[in-house]
Amino acid sequence: MKVILTTDVAKLGKSGELKDVAEGYARNYLIKSNLAVPAAGGAYRAWQHDIASREDKRKREREEAEIAANRIGSTTLTMGVKVGEGGKLYGSITTQDIADALGRRGIVVDKHKVDLDQPLKSLGTYKVAIKVHAGMTPEVTVIVEPKG
Repeated sequence: MKVILTTDVAKLGKSGELKDVAEGYARNYLIKSNLAVPAAGGAYRAWQHDIASREDKRKREREEAEIAANRIGSTTLTMGVKVGEGGKLYGSITTQDIADALGRRGIVVDKHKVDLDQPLKSLGTYKVAIKVHAGMTPEVTVIVEPKG
């Protein structure tokens, strides 16, 4: 009997999956416990529609991520900072500073998506990876130079 799982079931599958199980298991356990619904009629059509809409959403998100990745990859951020003796900065450039600078350029990025191990504490040019989407981490060029 074909059923559509409404919740995750251990050793069977995840919510939303279509599974073929024994009729007794389906009727006496899965359907009675509200863990699944029979894959017939309206429920099956709704499941197919749900799968199609999820696929469309994933495709749109991926296309938007590719556009953002291209914009990030071609962006150079110039950060003017106060500098002390020996080229040491007063303070540092953090993930929040990089996210804010990208935001001013119209690229909205969460600071947790900026892959920076340590804050930037000296002058120079750095490549900083930005996690945009699974498998997409373009690098933005950050130039840290003295202010003025």
